[in-house]
Amino acid sequence: MNKPPVFTSGTVIRALQAYEGYLDLLIREEKIAGSALPGQFVMIRGWAGDDPILPRPFDIVQVDPLQHTVRLVIKIEGRATSLLSLLRAGDKVRLTGPLGRGIKDFAFSTLGLLVRGVGAAAVVYLAAAAYKRGIRVYTFLSAATAGRLVCRNYLQSVSTHFAIATDDGSEGFAGNAIVLLDKFMAARRLDRIYTCGSKRFARHVKKIDAGGVTAGFVFLEGPMACGMGHCHGCAAEKQGGNGYFLVCKEGPHFPVSEVVIP
Repeated sequence: MNKPPVFTSGTVIRALQAYEGYLDLLIREEKIAGSALPGQFVMIRGWAGDDPILPRPFDIVQVDPLQHTVRLVIKIEGRATSLLSLLRAGDKVRLTGPLGRGIKDFAFSTLGLLVRGVGAAAVVYLAAAAYKRGIRVYTFLSAATAGRLVCRNYLQSVSTHFAIATDDGSEGFAGNAIVLLDKFMAARRLDRIYTCGSKRFARHVKKIDAGGVTAGFVFLEGPMACGMGHCHGCAAEKQGGNGYFLVCKEGPHFPVSEVVIP
């Protein structure tokens, strides 16, 4: 069982716009840092007043239980994230977490990561946990341009193989990261692949999973008011027309075969 979420406050240690249009936010908060598992997320508020009224969900990128820190990487778009981008060291934020299902099963030898943009933030903690267990991590990171290769340093440091693809060719392979993944898998077997940040990537991982050799998993997103399954704003359709999953409570990661990828 995951530990129950806590409603708490944290203090900003560092707030950097290390990537083009993205905020790298390091927060001191002991309870979440000491209990979060890979694959989980937090809801955060970091502004005065009630506009916006609701907190926003973000993947937990890193935790350090000894230093009592939690790292988030946030794409700056819209009012709430623009307000978060104004945070400075010493500012207070309100947090709820850790939320979602943590990843506990590491009974595999090789892990593939096919991620794009801020979707990379979802898999950093997973990659680090796998690497720590001696699992070989093969990362394929994609973005529109080199300045938007989010979390590249965090992922590269725990990857056995690290490949970059950019749409404009400003760094790495010029084109679709799927080409790099397929070329790699023609010669090497991967036990599992996790993907986030692109429906095109998710559909491709679904095809790979259907082949029966490599198990595919996808991180999903959805509008969330609570992050705990009360509002049902983040419903995702189950494969086969058998109802819906709640991304916040039953995810945010799923076996790709179990969900509809539109």
